[in-house]
Amino acid sequence: MSAQALLVKHPTRLFLLLLLFGVFGSRPCPAALPEVQIKSAYVFNFIKFVVWPAAETKPGKNKLRLCVIGSSELYASLSVLDGQRVGEYRLDVVRPGGDDRLRACHVLYIGELEQKRLVAIIKSLGNAPVLTISDIPGFAERGGGIGLLNRNDRMLFEVNLAATRKAGLQLSGQMLNLAANIFGK
Repeated sequence: MSAQALLVKHPTRLFLLLLLFGVFGSRPCPAALPEVQIKSAYVFNFIKFVVWPAAETKPGKNKLRLCVIGSSELYASLSVLDGQRVGEYRLDVVRPGGDDRLRACHVLYIGELEQKRLVAIIKSLGNAPVLTISDIPGFAERGGGIGLLNRNDRMLFEVNLAATRKAGLQLSGQMLNLAANIFGK
């Protein structure tokens, strides 16, 4: 079974495989999985460890909007997760049409093509309950929520607690224990 098919049909199994191969630890990333699929697995699993304000996930709002800007490759990889269940919610993977629509996202992945606009994008979100994730270098230090890092073929992540708290989000202690760095404690 290909990694892409595994991600679609059994995201929990892929997560366990990633743990087994040490992706969330300090071992090298498995060569069999392209980096974009590893990033997709991280994004999917981060969602499981976040609690949004009650008004954002109340009954009747059974979708979590996962928005992707600045990375066609990651959008393509994440789009296979469209409709997948995350707890009691279904993922709605979209490319928002403009910056004015970013506040409607629950999760916003900001790809490297948006690096020059990063500060403006984060500022435009204000206190909106949006989990921001990116692989832009220094993302968490610059006000983003979760930054993905590839160090020596090791996928790691950093968390900016001040940014996630400002957005009204609660991150699981389990996830924080796996973070390489935590800013804004």
